[in-house]
Amino acid sequence: MSKGVRFTINLIQGLITMALTFIAVVAFIASEDGHLASETRAHLWPALIHIWITFLTSLLLITRYRANLGSEAKILPVLFLTIVLANIKILPLHQAITGTFILSGETLNFIYHGSLLYASFLFLIGSLLFLRLSPSRIIFITFVGAAGSALLALLVPSSPNDPSFLLEVGVSDPLFLSICITLTALAGLTYLVTAVGEHTNRETRFKTLAFLFLTVGNAFVSISQRTFYNIIGLVLYGAGATILVLVSRSYHI
Repeated sequence: MSKGVRFTINLIQGLITMALTFIAVVAFIASEDGHLASETRAHLWPALIHIWITFLTSLLLITRYRANLGSEAKILPVLFLTIVLANIKILPLHQAITGTFILSGETLNFIYHGSLLYASFLFLIGSLLFLRLSPSRIIFITFVGAAGSALLALLVPSSPNDPSFLLEVGVSDPLFLSICITLTALAGLTYLVTAVGEHTNRETRFKTLAFLFLTVGNAFVSISQRTFYNIIGLVLYGAGATILVLVSRSYHI
């Protein structure tokens, strides 16, 4: 991935981060005296923390710590953009509070489900790179994954009138949820097996541990609508991001 492409992806990620932050702040202000104040805090704070951890980590990796040098780092710009984009799930709450509709329910459903599935897929691809998946095939595989995720997102039988859509977009289809969980579980298991492998060096062990925390943490934040799981996810995700930045600084992944 060229430097220009990475810069463009990070610029888009930054713009989306700023836009979602602005939307969240507007919702916070508008809900101060409303009946949705507690729901606003429960749903918007995890999303805000999630996108800012992602954006700052991405910014550090691409500028100061030169994370572009390793094959597994080639998926990071697209992965972090996808993770931030999945937090568009908070828009229904903003719309409920302010009465301002930015995107239609069908569009929100498509973006959220597509981003959620694609992020799970990219985490799995990242885990396979540690098992010597050819880096030359990354662009083709990620493109196929993006197309497949978009297609499945269009086919998800979910409705904006579903109860899971009242405060933030949620996964209401069991089959789609099982696919995301399966991809995440396979990625997490692969990272774990690599980390504890007998012939795994210190650098790879820390990198796979970082990706393991990122994978599991992102799933808890992106899929669940419950505050308890969101908190656990943010702790794991923050730990993974911190380890990844520290390892990249030391070993130039």
